[in-house]
Amino acid sequence: MTESRANGGQRKTLPAILALTVAGAGALVLVFSNDGDVNVAHGPAPQSSRAGLVAEATPRADVSHQGLHEAGRQRQREIELALVSNNPQQRDAAFGLALPELLDLDPGSVVELVARQENEARNILRDEVVRLWIRKDRDAAMIWMGSFENEWERKASAVTAMRTLAAINPAQAVAVADEFDVGRDDGSLEHIVQIWATENFDECMRWLSTRPDNPQTSQLRARVEQVREQASPDERN
Repeated sequence: MTESRANGGQRKTLPAILALTVAGAGALVLVFSNDGDVNVAHGPAPQSSRAGLVAEATPRADVSHQGLHEAGRQRQREIELALVSNNPQQRDAAFGLALPELLDLDPGSVVELVARQENEARNILRDEVVRLWIRKDRDAAMIWMGSFENEWERKASAVTAMRTLAAINPAQAVAVADEFDVGRDDGSLEHIVQIWATENFDECMRWLSTRPDNPQTSQLRARVEQVREQASPDERN
């Protein structure tokens, strides 16, 4: 009888414990062992809907990153294939579409891409990158150009940059020429300033007034004065 009452009491107690557990909003978990004992363990609290959204967003971010990486690799392949191709349309597409996109996506991969090339392919690709990058971010492009170990390559890239900027920002073209010491031996820098003075004399003169008084500036002023002397009387006034 004693054992029966004990078992009966245990059976009555279990529903009460279960009810309290359910009322506790799932904070506790009942674990029953084989010998009928009841173990109480803490279970994980329910995740909020916001936590669930964050958890779902993480894989999508990973997929997006992988997609960008794959897009970059695809653009590199397109450019390298175009460099060895004799198809002008393929090369135009690579330099006109794939290369600008890759430069926006990952400039570091463009630097690596140029470094992998040799001989004529390297020269062609380097000049294309210089033309794009010097217009997009002059400072970053100049740092890259200055990193070339070969002095000839540094100067060659600077000449390309100078000529590219001459048509859109002559003052920056002069800055690049001064930084890499190019454009003076062959008179190309003076020619750039002369064209600038012909198209916008007042702007060129204002820029010259900010230049230091040295032999280099004197050469440029002399070239601008030639433009003034060749102008008609109405243009001089």
